[in-house]
Amino acid sequence: MLPKTSGWRITRVSLAGAMGAGLLLSPAILWADAHLASVQAQAQGVTVERLQLSSRLVDQAGVIDGSAKSDIEAALREGVQKNKTKLYLVYTDQQSNNPTRVAQQLRAQDSSANTMVMVISTTSRNVGMDWGERVSRSLAGEIRDAAVAKLTNDDWTGSAQAAANKVAGRASTESKVWMGAGATAVVGGLGGAVWWSRRNRRKTESQQLEAARTIDPDDVDYYAQQPTSVLRTLAADELQSTDESIRKGAQELQVATDEFGPERTRDLARALEHSRSTLTRAFELEHQVRSGVVMQEDQVRSILIEVISSCGKADKNLNAKTAEFNNLRQELINAPERVEELRRRTIELRGRIPRARNKLTELHSRLDANLLVSVQNNPDVAEEEINEADKALDRANELLKRPAGEQGGLIDVIGGARMAINQADSQLTAVERAEEQLRQAHNNLTSLMSEVEGEIAEAERLLQGPASFDRTAMEQAISNARLALQQSNEARTSNTDLLGAYNTLLHADAELDDCLDSARGAESDFRRSDAIVGRMVDNAALQLQSVEDVINNRGSIISVESRSAANAARQYLAEAQQARATNPKSAMSAAQQASSWAERATQLVREDIDRFNNRNNFYGGGGYGRGYGGGDILTGMLLGSLFSGGGGFGGGFGGGWNDGDGGFGGGDFGGGSDSASF
Repeated sequence: MLPKTSGWRITRVSLAGAMGAGLLLSPAILWADAHLASVQAQAQGVTVERLQLSSRLVDQAGVIDGSAKSDIEAALREGVQKNKTKLYLVYTDQQSNNPTRVAQQLRAQDSSANTMVMVISTTSRNVGMDWGERVSRSLAGEIRDAAVAKLTNDDWTGSAQAAANKVAGRASTESKVWMGAGATAVVGGLGGAVWWSRRNRRKTESQQLEAARTIDPDDVDYYAQQPTSVLRTLAADELQSTDESIRKGAQELQVATDEFGPERTRDLARALEHSRSTLTRAFELEHQVRSGVVMQEDQVRSILIEVISSCGKADKNLNAKTAEFNNLRQELINAPERVEELRRRTIELRGRIPRARNKLTELHSRLDANLLVSVQNNPDVAEEEINEADKALDRANELLKRPAGEQGGLIDVIGGARMAINQADSQLTAVERAEEQLRQAHNNLTSLMSEVEGEIAEAERLLQGPASFDRTAMEQAISNARLALQQSNEARTSNTDLLGAYNTLLHADAELDDCLDSARGAESDFRRSDAIVGRMVDNAALQLQSVEDVINNRGSIISVESRSAANAARQYLAEAQQARATNPKSAMSAAQQASSWAERATQLVREDIDRFNNRNNFYGGGGYGRGYGGGDILTGMLLGSLFSGGGGFGGGFGGGWNDGDGGFGGGDFGGGSDSASF
């Protein structure tokens, strides 16, 4: 009696049986298998230090409702009795580009034939699964679908409950109806399966599409992870949206020019022209895809992403400029109320001027005049600003008497009055708070100087790094901070104008803080992106190495197409490694392409060997026990390492032992892996 065998995996082969079939396990073959298994295991390496299968429900992300955990765990235990399946549910907030590999690593902690591990990453929004040979593929798919249906709505607890209910045999009414139809008629069941698959696919793509429509057009990395069908729909939407925005923008520009004049509307005109040129370019690119001039998948995706991103950014800019003029138009409508409000403020400010002068006189009687240099002239400056504001408001009243369409300068006049009033208020407030700020300057100047010095050092370190932020603004902030430090040091040494030096240093500190916040965020994003790219590059490199090892071992039967795919993966990998230090986004995109091409090369190599085996029909038909069901021992060993879920000979078979049949069947069991996004 011989074991059944699939075309790709070999296990439980006795030495006597192998010799009887005329096979010989050479040391070179054994080395190839061990080497490829090692490489594949490394390629699957995703950090799981914080993840342990300590219970059937692992909530490392902390998203499962505590009140529901006991019921979920009870259903999971029931699954062992009802479906003979031991399901582990793992919820993690760790980023994962390949959740299937995380599931494979975790299942190694409980590698029983009836175990299944499902890993849900709440941050990457994807699902990975791995299961043993006694778990049916259909059950695994049902568990996945039940969970994903809830995950799309961020119902973490509901997803765990749905998966647990599914493994416990608590099928939904919808599932029972479909399964009953399949039991009644095989053809009807097959048709239902196809319909169900298409329905789920359409639902998933619809959800992906809705999510993608909310993404900023600058985030090309997000778009690079979407299916091509979603990209096609998004590109068509953006072309239509940009065309509509241009038509509306042209009308808005005409109205705005009539109201505010060509000088004031120059930015809107530039934004409109940029959108027009962007749309023209986008239509040209889209035509290349639609007409079949560009057919390669990676080029098609690149063009679609460019169309989506460029049109989206042009749309965003044009809409922002249009909104500005809508706000200006609203200001025109509210102009009479604004003028009255500002007039009341000038009256209030004039009343504060005598009090500010009296305050200065009182301070001079108690303090050294050198300490008050920075506020000495503030009341006079405030009075001048108020006079300018009154003049501007008089001019605004004159413009308000003109008919609509001739009030274009009104907004600028009101803005000038508001600026003068704010400046006067600031001057008077500085006098009113002078004594309080002098105490703060005396107590805090030294510590503030030390703080700013530390911030300058941090800013210079960030400038040396590769993160992308406004370096010009940072350099200017550093320069201003150094000047403020110098002024503060001189004031502290000579005990003159301590208040002015302290205020200048406060402003410089605030400016530097703003720049540092932006740069720190950029550095954090860079490090996070670099870590992700690093893992992607390492995984792609190891996957490519697996492919090249097979090519080296079976080079004579590997096609040009397979070699071309491997070469493309190699080129994208080099591009990712080169761009990693300076442009993580570009490196991530290249690493994704490298992984895609490496997977493509893997599939092509597999097809090459399959064709070779079918053509030569090694050890097939007749022989001892009617022989093995196709494929030589080296092929099985190589591909067992390259394509199996856990490396080596893992995974099992479709079917099991059988009497006198020879060959291996394609049953529902046999172990496997899967993934999904939500």
